Amino acid sequence: MRLRQQTPKSILVLFAGAMILSAFVLSVIVWLRLNDSVGRRMEVRTVAIEWEKLVSMLKDAETGQRGYLITGDETYLQPFQSAAAALPAQYQKLTELENTQDDEYGETELLAFQRLTDRRMDELREAITVRRREGAEAAATLVKQGKGMEIMNDIRLKAGERVAELDARMDLYNRVMEGDLRWGFYSVAGTSLASFLAGLLAWRLLRESEQQARREERLAMEKRRAEQADREKSIFLATMSHEIRTPMNAILGFGELLAGEAGTDKERRYAQSIVRSGHSLLQIINDILDLSKIEAGMMEINPSATDVRELAAFVQQLFNTQAHAKGVEMRVEVSEDVPHSLLLDSTRLRQVLINLAGNAFKFTEQGSVTVRFSGHREEDVRPMYRLVVEVIDTGVGIPPERLTEIFKPFVQAKVKRDAENHGTGLGLAIVRRLADLMRGTISVQSEMGKGSIFRLDLPRVEVSARLPQAAVPEEPAVDFNDLIPAEILVVDDNPVNRELVRGFFENTHHQLREASDGREALQALRERRPHIVLMDIRMPVMDGREALRALRESKDLDPLPVIAVTASSLVGEEASLRQSFDGFVRKPFSRAQLFRELAQFLPRRKRESESETEMREVQPTPAWKQLIEKLHDMEASTWPAVRDGMVISEVSAFAGRLRDLALKYACPPLELYASDLISQCQSFSSGGLDKLMESFPRVIAKIEERLAAT
Repeated sequence: MRLRQQTPKSILVLFAGAMILSAFVLSVIVWLRLNDSVGRRMEVRTVAIEWEKLVSMLKDAETGQRGYLITGDETYLQPFQSAAAALPAQYQKLTELENTQDDEYGETELLAFQRLTDRRMDELREAITVRRREGAEAAATLVKQGKGMEIMNDIRLKAGERVAELDARMDLYNRVMEGDLRWGFYSVAGTSLASFLAGLLAWRLLRESEQQARREERLAMEKRRAEQADREKSIFLATMSHEIRTPMNAILGFGELLAGEAGTDKERRYAQSIVRSGHSLLQIINDILDLSKIEAGMMEINPSATDVRELAAFVQQLFNTQAHAKGVEMRVEVSEDVPHSLLLDSTRLRQVLINLAGNAFKFTEQGSVTVRFSGHREEDVRPMYRLVVEVIDTGVGIPPERLTEIFKPFVQAKVKRDAENHGTGLGLAIVRRLADLMRGTISVQSEMGKGSIFRLDLPRVEVSARLPQAAVPEEPAVDFNDLIPAEILVVDDNPVNRELVRGFFENTHHQLREASDGREALQALRERRPHIVLMDIRMPVMDGREALRALRESKDLDPLPVIAVTASSLVGEEASLRQSFDGFVRKPFSRAQLFRELAQFLPRRKRESESETEMREVQPTPAWKQLIEKLHDMEASTWPAVRDGMVISEVSAFAGRLRDLALKYACPPLELYASDLISQCQSFSSGGLDKLMESFPRVIAKIEERLAAT
């Protein structure tokens, strides 16, 4: 019914538009035709005028010649000489104009006319020559022969015929212009009529649009009310979640104390039930809070240098206990080509991993849960990486009809499982929204009875030259030798500034190269690539920003860390430079400031000599015999299971026990071995970890040798 009411109006609008368009097109056509007619008439008129000028030149030449023959005064020859000088140019101009005409008069006729005028000019010259040599009577006798008069009459006749032809063409164009003007009147009248009708239609539509606007205003008001109610709901949920978390801390804390101090098994079970229920309630509160933040637009993504291997180790440590309790194998796999530093929001990615892995363990009673990190590099000006995270389980699976619903809030898969595993259905909804915030996608593949695969796809993740935060030294001491030896290119047009930097690195193992502007820096980079660049911003020839753009265009030099060095104090300058450069230092800067910035890109140097010196200085004590006994006990009981399982959390716990023993018995070799184990666990280096675990018996043997040598 609504479509029928709108159809006549649409037809009227189309009709008015068609009329206006037709009138506009007609006006354009008339204007073009009229402009063409006027232009052609002007061209013809110009040709006619030039013909008349040509004949006028000949007449002037004839008049000047006649005055000289009668008087003998050379001044009378001025018109003749002017005509003789101007005739070649006049013929050239007339030839060009005639070539633009589309009639039959062509170059042949014009050349014949030119020969005729040349003959007339030659006869005039001849009479002038006779007058000079033989006198007036001889010249008069030559003129009376009448040859020149015949030629001049022929010239007038031919020129008149050509001018008459051109006048006839001008009359034709005049008639065409009259017709064009008549059509122009029609187009103006039609345009006026169309405008009048369009005005009437616009007035009608304006009245209806006002009514429609009032209806839309009412709808917009209702929408604003709904949005306000939704925002208030989100704010209420967030506020209540925060308020509930405070007493929850007390409930969980005292519950754990009661569980540890319970006198009977019944009391312990009651306390443990309180703790488990408290953790479940806290998880629900956290999910509601996160969901309300996302819906209210309050959650932001803050990318920073992140090593996914650290996240992988965290997830494995978090779920190892649950995996052992259920008899499910926990696997974490990281492809070797995954970069060690990616610009990611590690907090939000960790939250996604916890939700996905926790969801997998809920539905998996046997088999395994695997968290896999992989991907590939993407072609771009700056290096980009497509990170793919998969959580694979061998659980009960998800019904096909529920695959598109499970990411909605408060929706569950509705598969058969234990009552204690029931949740709110918020975890996957939060995962979907976090994936959207990180500009990624989340998908799922599942088969009933065989398990599910949740895949998080994060395209165009930037590979960072900055080390992950865990790898950045936090010591306030400033010793550039604490960083690995590096070659640093210092780009600054001020030699004093370059000398200052040289002073900072004097007596260090670092090598400095210098450039006075951006162009010299690019040349130095082509000759040899440094480890890091200190780039001044304001420089002659080529400034720092231009040099950075040229550097980034070369894929061979990316991701070369470039630190901006500037003396500018403009508002927002630091934020702008940090967006384009890898680091930022403001002048004047101290050694400590420069050290902290370089430490973002250069790893800390491992000083093995200090450990060796400490090992030499600390002498074995009789207590080492008791230490060796404890180590042999661990070698027989604990070490085989840890070595064969290679579970990160178990290896980390094993290393912690060794470190405690090393500190208790003051045994540097054991402390060094434990520190290496902990370092390998933190870097998630499975190959190095295997070798270290295998060397445990040899470490015990070395300690025994040290003790026997005393």
